[in-house]
Amino acid sequence: MRVYHPLRRLDPGGHRRFPPWGLCLHVKSAYDAGVKRPVIVITVVAALVAASVQAWSDVRQARAFRRLIAEGDAAVGRGQTSAALEAFSGAVALRPQSMLPYLKRGDTYRRQGQFDSAERDLTQAQTLDPTAPQPLELAGDVRLARGDAAGAVAPYRAYLALEDRAPRLQYKLGLALYRSGDLSGAVDAARRALALDGAFAEAHQLLGAAALAQGQTGEASAALSRALELQPAAGATRAALVDLYAAQGRTREETAQREALAALDTGRPDGLVSLALAQVRYGRSDVALATLARAGERFPGSPVVANAAGRVWLDLAESAGDGQAIQQALALLAPAAAREAASSETLALYGRALLLNGDLKPAEAALLRATTKFPIERDAFLQLSNAEARLGHRDAARAALARHAALTEAGQAGGAGASRR
Repeated sequence: MRVYHPLRRLDPGGHRRFPPWGLCLHVKSAYDAGVKRPVIVITVVAALVAASVQAWSDVRQARAFRRLIAEGDAAVGRGQTSAALEAFSGAVALRPQSMLPYLKRGDTYRRQGQFDSAERDLTQAQTLDPTAPQPLELAGDVRLARGDAAGAVAPYRAYLALEDRAPRLQYKLGLALYRSGDLSGAVDAARRALALDGAFAEAHQLLGAAALAQGQTGEASAALSRALELQPAAGATRAALVDLYAAQGRTREETAQREALAALDTGRPDGLVSLALAQVRYGRSDVALATLARAGERFPGSPVVANAAGRVWLDLAESAGDGQAIQQALALLAPAAAREAASSETLALYGRALLLNGDLKPAEAALLRATTKFPIERDAFLQLSNAEARLGHRDAARAALARHAALTEAGQAGGAGASRR
């Protein structure tokens, strides 16, 4: 049985016969199929090529990014901060949405002392990755380096909110609290750091210093002694022990620590000078002069040594009326006072020595210079008033005495303000 198909008819010979319109549809379908197949193939190939190009571009960019980060790290290790900044800036340009190059560039700015730029980059790093603790630590370090100890507390606390088992950050928080005047907070933070790491020498030193400032000498002594066991060459620990022994009146232990500090600080005369001044306080001026003579041999021409030795000789001259002591002071102070950059302290001591020697006009000249150098030695105006009075310049003497009173009052007010802070 033949089934009739509306698009197909048989001719008398049994062959298929398409109507004209049916034939057109058949040809069009065949044409469309022949055209679309190559177009699809070309589209797929083009997409694959584009994806391959993009993937290769991404690989090249990732390699360049890693290379720039590595170059920046290597430059930091060599101390070449300018080269490091250039490398990290290139990494920022390649991946501006990545936290890492901002973090590293911010830390490099911190090392260079460019604190505004450091804070800008570290803020951006924190914005890009709020869960990363490193930008918070470095932000605190920047503020601490700027002298803004109170401002460093917040980022350190924020770090510890993310990771509270970090003894280094507990110590940094304690240091910021100590420098901002929160002694109780500093003690607590130091104890938390030591609970996490009992061999953390700096935390022991911080605990000792903060406890000493609170008058807790027992805990301070134990903490500082432990810190010294862990780091025998730590100058900060020995300096804190000096303060502790001085407060307890333990003269021998204080002197021993001062001698150790002087031995450790071989590049500056300050340790020997501090030791000599302590010896003077304990009534051993002869030993102090020997210590300062040793300092003068090690640091020839040092104004710090000259000032200290001159002060000791002048105190001896005034207390014993020793004319030879005046000459010793003049011999030490005259070369230092002759320098253009002589400090107010040096000039005031030299003027005092000239007054004791009866050289009134040179004393007046030296003391006038002393009152123009900042910071002004507090006794400079008092000595100048004395010189002007002896020269018969009564108005000038009164004016100098008034300036001395005002300077003393300002100094006392500043001290009271510092203690309140």
